[in-house]
Amino acid sequence: MPLSGIEIYKFLPKTNCKKCGFPTCLAFAMRVAQQTVDIAACPDLSAEGRQALEAAGRPPIQLVTIGKNERHIEVGNETVLYRHEKTFYHQPGLMLRLTDTTPGEELRRKMAEVDSYKVDRVGRVLALDGFALDNRSGDAEVFTHCVDMALKQTQAPLVLISSQPKAMEAALALAAPRKPLIYSANRENWEAMSELSTKYTCPLAVAEDGLTPLAHLVDQVSQKGVKEIVIDPGSQDFGSSLNLLTQLRRLALKKRLLGYPIITFPGAGDKDEDEEAMLAAQHIAKYAGIIVLEHFT
Repeated sequence: MPLSGIEIYKFLPKTNCKKCGFPTCLAFAMRVAQQTVDIAACPDLSAEGRQALEAAGRPPIQLVTIGKNERHIEVGNETVLYRHEKTFYHQPGLMLRLTDTTPGEELRRKMAEVDSYKVDRVGRVLALDGFALDNRSGDAEVFTHCVDMALKQTQAPLVLISSQPKAMEAALALAAPRKPLIYSANRENWEAMSELSTKYTCPLAVAEDGLTPLAHLVDQVSQKGVKEIVIDPGSQDFGSSLNLLTQLRRLALKKRLLGYPIITFPGAGDKDEDEEAMLAAQHIAKYAGIIVLEHFT
């Protein structure tokens, strides 16, 4: 929750020097709490106080942007436990997974079909948000060709999926200007993937089963200088998804731990289309930021 004026006032020098343009430190604190004035307007605020206020003022769930054009998506930056408690400003990005083993003409057809699909629901136009390109072949050249084709075919945001840093770097050399999400850093490749994230200024997904190992890996990645992080706790069924994603939400809001958008794959594990649709709907409610679908239908 945002700090109140009184809580902000505790960090101020309390000299009423008027250098900030307000008659008292309390008046300045109230305006900061209303977000009409930046805390930097106080020239005498200590470094410790500034750091504490900036940390307290950050949203409990980090805002992450994928894409750079008008079709970019923003996820995170949420402050409530139940999404219906506040207008849902940053809705989950719905992405369709496509593999680099799919023939080129079929890939083009699928992308064109998804890009053109829209549903008008009570005056709101709904559509899928982008594509997750999977390096299923394990070959860097094949993956790069797939990414290059996608960049020419669509302006939609992209998730690049590969566990191989060399394949990922080859793809990022083409796709980085569009700011794709890198998926993913794991316990084997996190250092190389972190370097790619910082080098190309792209958000990085961190994937690990279990909250404690995930928290440890996220800490390592953030210490490497990665600025935008998305997390994947590895849950693939209804029960574990509900439990893990709710725990992550509570940790972010109550403890300010693991406060990052979550990516999920509701169709993983050979689920049929109906089961995937139901699990995706659960993830929309609780509490995915990016949902990667296997089936367009």
